[in-house]
Amino acid sequence: MGSKKARSSAESADPEVDEGGDGDSGNSSQSAYKEVCIELAAKFLLNAPPEELADDNRLFFLLEQAHWYYMDFSYEQNKKLPKKNRLELFGKDLCKVVPSLKDRLKNFEARYIAFKKYKFGIPTCGAVLLNPTMDKCLMVKGWGKQSVSLGFPKGKMDAGESEAECAAREVEEEIGVDIRKYIVEEDKIVFHRRRQGQESTAPQVIQKNTLYIIQGISEETKFLTHTRKEISDIVWNPLWIFELPNGELQKYKGKYGHCYPALRQLGCWVKKKRNEQNQPQTHDLPTPSSPAAGKAAAMSLEDLESELLAGYGEEEDEADEPYEAFSALADFKFDKSAIMRPFLRT
Repeated sequence: MGSKKARSSAESADPEVDEGGDGDSGNSSQSAYKEVCIELAAKFLLNAPPEELADDNRLFFLLEQAHWYYMDFSYEQNKKLPKKNRLELFGKDLCKVVPSLKDRLKNFEARYIAFKKYKFGIPTCGAVLLNPTMDKCLMVKGWGKQSVSLGFPKGKMDAGESEAECAAREVEEEIGVDIRKYIVEEDKIVFHRRRQGQESTAPQVIQKNTLYIIQGISEETKFLTHTRKEISDIVWNPLWIFELPNGELQKYKGKYGHCYPALRQLGCWVKKKRNEQNQPQTHDLPTPSSPAAGKAAAMSLEDLESELLAGYGEEEDEADEPYEAFSALADFKFDKSAIMRPFLRT
């Protein structure tokens, strides 16, 4: 939990921490939250190299690690603590307990926005695993009610890491298999995501995404995520969905989330390979030894459309009002204007 010296330095700050409650939770829960903040500041911040704390972006990465720890362990062990879903608010509380970081509270919101912009621009790498007949690809589903979209196992590059190294590391972390010896540098697709700054005059931030394509993975392969509260399910998704006409594919944009720009490109790659190859390729991946490992489920079009309906209207943070199902749907044919009407500003 950090050294006694670091812990003492944090305690001396006498923090005015935002407990996030309504004032009726009692002094004990407020004191418990302050104590947790002090412990996490000692664990993640006070023992960090000075150059890490001096750089805003590096500091926010440390705050993010502390936030994950808080939500994964501290809150899970004591549900009387406030549920700090937002890194911005939790990060403020941690900075309040460290005297040397109190100056960062000035313009904290602007610093946090700049960090999100920087973080979004970090390239990501991952992989698309195809079954031997190349009619299904492996996809993962995020964690929580607000993360219903499917995506490919991928993540942000570390400093000094090659694209192939990043892809192999992220795939192993997220689905538990080692693809290193099957990566072919030419077999990949690259797509870019763009995000506009909050001000209309701000330049776009462009993120490069690289996905290596690995053929011939048996649907009997067992997978196991090594992440915590990141991956809720691993499924085999039918590839023919990606070959639908643009108008039909467009209605699944919300279900495929961040990887949607890659779907058409992937469909074209697979179609070309089918024409070039006479026989399906097969690769045997070493399976995780844990008894918790299991085969990925098959995702049908009916499953996809049912989950798409359930996913509309969910926000990044927990909604204040209960979600009400939409009525303008029949036989899985979506009336887009009716679906989106509740969310359009008037």
